[in-house]
Amino acid sequence: MERGSFVLGHQLTSDQLNARILNYPTIAVPERKMTLNTSPVGIDRAILFDDGAYNNRDIQLIIGFEGKQADSNIQKFLSVLDTGKYIDFQMYSDPDYTYQVIRQSTGTIARPTYSDGYRELTIMLSAAPYRYVAPAQTETITTLISTLVNLTNYVAKPYIKIVGSGSITLTINSTDYRFSNVTGSIELDSAMQNVWHTNGKIIVNENAKMAIGPFPTLKPGNNNINLSAGTATIEPRWRTL
Repeated sequence: MERGSFVLGHQLTSDQLNARILNYPTIAVPERKMTLNTSPVGIDRAILFDDGAYNNRDIQLIIGFEGKQADSNIQKFLSVLDTGKYIDFQMYSDPDYTYQVIRQSTGTIARPTYSDGYRELTIMLSAAPYRYVAPAQTETITTLISTLVNLTNYVAKPYIKIVGSGSITLTINSTDYRFSNVTGSIELDSAMQNVWHTNGKIIVNENAKMAIGPFPTLKPGNNNINLSAGTATIEPRWRTL
């Protein structure tokens, strides 16, 4: 990526907005979600309760918009952010990863006195703690044993689509994930912990078709995967801090 460039939501690029990131983005390291209990008597340290997760991180940006459409382009940028859900954001400063961002804070728009066609937007974005390897990868799994290699140090929570019918068992690292009464296909998102089936443009909840238990994850290193029937498409969503 060129210096200062970015892609927001896989659809809006810095070139389309005639914009560039002016600062080297300041990105905080996410805080671990932990609670310290200092009340017990006779113990020489606080008792630690670790949630096994992280808080969001902040990304501070200064973006310059040039041309007669500068004000309009700032509004386009903000409208893509303000959708009530996380939006993928890729920056020149970290081109191999995608961040998932939202806008929670206010921003400022400055106009220098010497130019009618230039604006600077200063804004703080809130990003989900993990950044994801870009571009996103997909793997096709058949009934033969396959291996996916997680090169990061963190557990991945994949998206999986299984094409087949009837009872199907997906096995990852000797753990079975069972699905019953599958009709053509079934999809699951381990991050959101949802199971569904798409019927044309209609999304049908299929949580009841997955046996009760944890959703699939992919550990660091080798992950052995087997499917009892049909085929599966897996987007691993490799991630790191």
